[in-house]
Amino acid sequence: MKVTLDTRTLQLINMFQTITGSDVTDCLDNIEDIYFVVRENQYGLAVGKSGVKIRHAERLMKKDIRVFEYSPDVKTFITNAIPEAQEITIEDAVVTVRIKKMDRARVIGKNGTKIKAISKFLERLFHVKMLKLN
Repeated sequence: MKVTLDTRTLQLINMFQTITGSDVTDCLDNIEDIYFVVRENQYGLAVGKSGVKIRHAERLMKKDIRVFEYSPDVKTFITNAIPEAQEITIEDAVVTVRIKKMDRARVIGKNGTKIKAISKFLERLFHVKMLKLN
């Protein structure tokens, strides 16, 4: 899937890269949050020691920021995005993730924003058509 980023998204990516020193692979901006996918092994760089860099970025961008670490392997990427995942199955571009019932709200996020962002990243980066939670 070819992704076209608008000017605002490009500005957010540039600002985040400047603040954190990390390389951003993809970005989604919604009403309450901004989601960034950073290159492999750059999660720590993006967050900073004790979360200093990400808190600074949140103050400047005036939104909560969520960071996911990219991996060329779909299962590893999902594990990075959903650490609560107990089992991941991929069948015909449909990903099913099994999680505990008590973790369901945390994985879905407020108004479903987190799971929608993860689904969008899976679609853009790995051509996954659907993400299901069990």
